[in-house]
Amino acid sequence: MAFPPIITGVAAFVKLGQRDYSGWGMRRTLKRLKKQKYISVSEDTSGRVTVQITKEGMTRALSYKLESMELTKPKKWDGKWRVVVFDIPEKYKRLRDIFRIRLGLLGLIKLQESVYVSPYPCFDEVEFLRELYGVSFTVRYLVAARIEDDDSLKQHFQLG
Repeated sequence: MAFPPIITGVAAFVKLGQRDYSGWGMRRTLKRLKKQKYISVSEDTSGRVTVQITKEGMTRALSYKLESMELTKPKKWDGKWRVVVFDIPEKYKRLRDIFRIRLGLLGLIKLQESVYVSPYPCFDEVEFLRELYGVSFTVRYLVAARIEDDDSLKQHFQLG
């Protein structure tokens, strides 16, 4: 239920704390989501129905989160740098480029080709990207007290 097509489909069936999952509209929504391969629906011998989100559905749900993801900037900088280092193999060049783009969209700045930095905590967001793109074994998150010649970084992030 983490992405809008499911939420809008289910919202009509939730009535002031009472849930009615037996209506034709719910069946139609589930059928559509099943056809799109976002969910799988199974029924046991007692008639109990189980709905599971598929890998495609999870990817779709995660992509909705991806579009709205942003870093929370604390009021005061703690003086630590968050460094993301990765070594995604050449055969996954397209994936590597997408990962770089996503780091940039989050507000991290490129320090070197596969090294990005931010003054703001971003572990959860980086972890999300690592899992989404399946590159967790090639990406490392570091917290550094100092980066040599960081004046241009401080200026970019408008840190005092």
